[in-house]
Amino acid sequence: MFKLSNEEFSNRRTWGTAIEQMHCPNIDMLHLFDQSGYDLCPLEQEYAKVNMGEPEYIRYRRAIAKPWILSETNKTGPHINHSYLFERKGYHGYALEQLGHWAEGNHLIHKMTQLKSKWGIDISLDYVDSNRYNTMELFHYEWDSNELDEVLTKKEEIQEILFSMDWQEFANFKLKYKDEWIHLDFVGQSKWTTEQLKLPKEKFKLVTWQ
Repeated sequence: MFKLSNEEFSNRRTWGTAIEQMHCPNIDMLHLFDQSGYDLCPLEQEYAKVNMGEPEYIRYRRAIAKPWILSETNKTGPHINHSYLFERKGYHGYALEQLGHWAEGNHLIHKMTQLKSKWGIDISLDYVDSNRYNTMELFHYEWDSNELDEVLTKKEEIQEILFSMDWQEFANFKLKYKDEWIHLDFVGQSKWTTEQLKLPKEKFKLVTWQ
């Protein structure tokens, strides 16, 4: 059912290359700063370009994201909605020095000087069949950490479950007990599924700043 991507996380914790800009960035460059996720504000995107090239575009987002597990084309039954490895970097060296200098004229830039690096996994499996009532999110799991080794361990754990499970069988199980979860909200339904798979609860929306 699934094909594993060859993509992997970067083990660089921070970025050190400064951008070629001589004037202090205005407040618009910190517009829509994402306090707990992976979306990059305009100024972060500029550092991403000089340190690693263009960040990948994900739907409406600008983020450092790589494909994780790829699904075969499937019009019916279990299938992957999305599956990504996410990263967000702090700063060191000339980049941090540059940001610190600019922060004297624009204190919002301290949102970036105090940013903690983090990595994360995000995977969602959906299910559809010919019966319009049997449409559901089959499995969704997000897990972030400020320590790369922890995320790599969790990534291996999730992969083992993904490749060992009969997801059609699990879909049948979820439909059998639909009355237990259908009335729950998004978080509640995800928690119900995670507990059936005997996984620790999800961990995301980490505190961004040091």
